[in-house]
Amino acid sequence: MNDLLVSPFVPEQLKTKADGTFSRMFVDLALKSFASPHTGSLLLDRDCNLLMAGESLGKKLGYRTEELERMNLQTLVHPGELLLCMHHMSQLVSGQLSRYETEMRWLSADGQTLWMSVYAVELKDSGDGPAYIYMQTQDITAQKDAESALQESLIRMTSLLETFADAYIMLNRSGQLVYVNRNAEQLLQLNREDMLGHGIRGTVPDWLGASFYKACWRAIEESAPVFYQDYYPLVKKWLEVSCYPGKPGLSVFIRDVTRHKEQEETLRATKQQLDSMIEHAADTIAILDADLRLTKVNKAFIDLFGYSEAELLGERPPNIPEELWIESELLFRKALQGKQIPSFETKRKRKDGTPLDMSLTISPVVGKDQDISGICIIGRDISESKATEELLRNSEKLSVAGQLAVGIAHEIRNPLTSLKGFTQFMKAAGHYKEHYLDIMSSELTRIEHIISEMLLLAKPRPATFHYKRIGPILADVLSLLEAQANLNSVSFKTRIKPDLPAVRCEENQLKQLFINIVKNAVEAMPLGGTVEIVAALAEPGMLSITFRDEGDGIPAELLQRISEPFYTTKENGSGLGLMVSQKIVTEHKGRMAIASEAGVGTTVTITLPV
Repeated sequence: MNDLLVSPFVPEQLKTKADGTFSRMFVDLALKSFASPHTGSLLLDRDCNLLMAGESLGKKLGYRTEELERMNLQTLVHPGELLLCMHHMSQLVSGQLSRYETEMRWLSADGQTLWMSVYAVELKDSGDGPAYIYMQTQDITAQKDAESALQESLIRMTSLLETFADAYIMLNRSGQLVYVNRNAEQLLQLNREDMLGHGIRGTVPDWLGASFYKACWRAIEESAPVFYQDYYPLVKKWLEVSCYPGKPGLSVFIRDVTRHKEQEETLRATKQQLDSMIEHAADTIAILDADLRLTKVNKAFIDLFGYSEAELLGERPPNIPEELWIESELLFRKALQGKQIPSFETKRKRKDGTPLDMSLTISPVVGKDQDISGICIIGRDISESKATEELLRNSEKLSVAGQLAVGIAHEIRNPLTSLKGFTQFMKAAGHYKEHYLDIMSSELTRIEHIISEMLLLAKPRPATFHYKRIGPILADVLSLLEAQANLNSVSFKTRIKPDLPAVRCEENQLKQLFINIVKNAVEAMPLGGTVEIVAALAEPGMLSITFRDEGDGIPAELLQRISEPFYTTKENGSGLGLMVSQKIVTEHKGRMAIASEAGVGTTVTITLPV
């Protein structure tokens, strides 16, 4: 028992010797303690009945003094303490104990538990007189509550420290380990029993190195937190050490950051690879922020457009022609909303004003929280391929024109024969009729129309899109091909509704497209037949033009290859006609479908937006 808890009112002699003389002296002195407000005194007989009780004890327990003096000690002691208390009282009365000191729970009148510090001695004369027990009590409930709260706090704190994912070590100011959690045991591969109470230098494994000891002592001496990261090759780990000093000592947290470091390294390597790919890509790459200002451009972008990086970063793209800014900004805004725009063909310009044909893919730049912070524009200069396509298209035009020459010559020869006959007749007769002049004028108009269509087909023109009605375009095409159709005994059957909406198109390109299709249909029927042309609204916002012949059809194995460049089943074919046709349809944002059945014929359907 703690000596500090022994009552100062108990004479030292009585603790070692209790004869009658001292007992009488103690009784005389102790009577004064019953009136003390600081201690609660009791006088009990050998059966633990209360004979006298101090007023201060009565107040603490909630009883009047006269009530206490009619009670037994067993009534006041907590049931959990009663058996042991009565056993010690019995030993005290029988002389087996000279004194009894303890801390025990008592019960107040309202059933509340009070903690009391108890000191008891036996009072007995030297004769055979009755024995008494003198007891002093002191209320230590507040102290016990504080100790209990502290204990609960320590338990919670210990539980918390044990659940830390970090290794945790607590040192006193002398550098001795006073607490080690489970993760620290695993990291250091030592039992905490072997570490507690020992200094860190002789206990902590050597692989932690001098940097760990220096960090700990520096934090203690400077009373300031110390942090560092280091790689420990023996355990193949990156560790992050955090030292937090306090008045009692030092708290040390050791975190395994190996995985984080590996992720950082992977991210750094990935970023380097991505930067290298962007920088060395053959295509131009530009990244714009949400305000459509350039934040990054690659070398290909700088080389192609002729701007320096300083002229570009932080600015809106200067390579967009003024007349295309509205169109471009609408596309950029769509990308900022999360949409991707693939293979968009448009115009851009160099710093010196040279125009370029570009194919752009515009994608949103998505951050780690799935927020869109900007857009990425990947561009490819297609100026050369555009020029090549134009050459192919013109080559195909000339090829078609050459193949139509026989029919056109025949068509022109007929009106020329008529003109020649009327001229000779008028020359011989010396006079003419007005009717003859009308016929001659009509034949000349016919020749002029045929030659105009021929020139329109052969002469290259810049692509300019306008809204045109499909009926007149088809009429011009059929007029041009009528001569060849007549030579092959082929007739045209058309069903074109007059109220069809106009389509946005390049008229010359559509004529070339339709000539290719109708010409193929005519050539597919060497013994004659009918080509049916139907134009109608196929679906909302789309116009379909269907060409159906009565030829032998295309075998299934050949149908899959007819769109390949330079593949042809004709003896004098170039293999470019269908490829050029498909390109024209694509540039008009339409679709082309080919269906064929052996022995029945072939159907080509062109669908265009209106």
